Amino acid sequence: MVNQTKAPLDSRIRILDAARAEFAEKGFDGARVDGIAKRADVNKALIYYYFKSKDELLQELLRTFLEERRTQRPKGESKTGLETLPSQIAQFDVKFLFERRDILRIALMEDLKSSKDGIPGSGTVLKHWLEGLVAAREDYNNAGYGFRYTPRVLTAMYFFHLMPLMSFCSMGETLAKATGMDMSVLREEFLKLVVEQNDHHFHSVFGNSCTDPAAEVSLPGLDPRPPSELMAHVQRAFREDELYDAATAQSVLTEIVPDPADFFGRLIGLRYFKAEAGGKFRWCLPNTELPLPKTSRPTPPQDHLKATAEERAALVAKCMPKGRLEKFPLKEKSRLAVIEHISSLFQPGTIYTEKQVDQILKSVADDHTKARRYLIDYQYLHRKSDGSAYWTWDSAPPAISSQ
Repeated sequence: MVNQTKAPLDSRIRILDAARAEFAEKGFDGARVDGIAKRADVNKALIYYYFKSKDELLQELLRTFLEERRTQRPKGESKTGLETLPSQIAQFDVKFLFERRDILRIALMEDLKSSKDGIPGSGTVLKHWLEGLVAAREDYNNAGYGFRYTPRVLTAMYFFHLMPLMSFCSMGETLAKATGMDMSVLREEFLKLVVEQNDHHFHSVFGNSCTDPAAEVSLPGLDPRPPSELMAHVQRAFREDELYDAATAQSVLTEIVPDPADFFGRLIGLRYFKAEAGGKFRWCLPNTELPLPKTSRPTPPQDHLKATAEERAALVAKCMPKGRLEKFPLKEKSRLAVIEHISSLFQPGTIYTEKQVDQILKSVADDHTKARRYLIDYQYLHRKSDGSAYWTWDSAPPAISSQ
C-alpha cells in the first residue's frame, strides 16, 4: 500500500530522487513513470500532479543539478591564500560532479541528443556552460585573471578543461575498477594533471588572449574587450611567404612601431620572420601568440594588473619567501611581480649566452626553463632567433646591429 502520510514537499523530493535513480539505471527512454512511482512509494497520479510529463521530470533534475553547480562553485581566492581560484574550482568540480555522476551521465546523454541539430537544449551541460561564461569571466577577473573569449580560449576551455573533467567524473570509476587502481589515487593524479594544465594554459592561452588579434566570440551578455590592433596592422603590412631583407622589413615597420630594429629582432626571435639564404627573411605566421609592445619597453599590464612598488615587493616576498621560486604563481598579478623581480638579475648592455642565462635563473628558480620563457614572452629579455645571444630590453640587439 502506498504511504500517504508524507508531507507534500517530501513527496516531490522523493519523486525526483526516484526519477534520478530510474533514469540512471535505465536511461530516459527505458525509464517508466510506473517504475518511478514504485521507487518513490507514491501514487502514479501524484507524479503527474507535480510534473506534466516524464520529460519535465528530467528537465527539473537537470536544472537543479546545473543550478547547484553554478551557485556553489568558488568565486574568489581562498581566505588562506593557499589555493588559487583555478585550483579551487577544479577541486570543487571533481568532488561535486563525481558525487553526482549518475545525473551527470544523464546530462551528457542529453548533450549527445542535442548535438544532432547543434542547438543545446535546456537541460544540457553545453547550454549551462555557455550561459555561465560571462559571470565566470567576471569571477576570474575579480581574482586577478584577465582574459578574452577568443576562439582559442573557448576551444581550450571546452575540449581541454570541461570535457576531460566530465569524462573523469563519469568514467573514472570504471577505469579504477578495470585496472584495480584505488579511486583516491586516480583522483589525486587527475587533480595534479588539471593543475599542471591550468598552469600551462593560463599563460599560453588565457593570458595571451589579451594580445590575440582575434575578435571575441559573440556570447549573450558579453561586453567584448578589444584585441591588439598592433598585430593586425603588422600582419597586413607583410605578405605571407614573401622574402624581405632586413632593411626593407625595418622600413615597413617604421610606419608601425617607434623602434623598428628592436621590433624586427623580436619578430625573428618569435619566428614570424624565418632566416633564409642570402640574408633574406621569409614572413610567416607561426602557430603562437605574440605579446606585442608599441615601444621597446616591456608591455605595461592592463589596469587591473598594475601594482605599486610596495605591492610588488609584497607579492615577491609571498611567492619567494626564502629568495627562491619553487613554482610560478597562476595569478597574473603575482606572476608579473615575480618576473620583473627576476629580470633585475640581468645587466643592461651585457650579451648573455643561453648557458649563462640558465646559470643565473637556476640560482633563484626551480624551473629555470619556464623562467627563461616568461622573461622572453613578457619582453624583459630578448634573444637571437637561434638562441645564441640574450640581452635585456634596454640593450642594443646584436642580431640587428650586425646586419
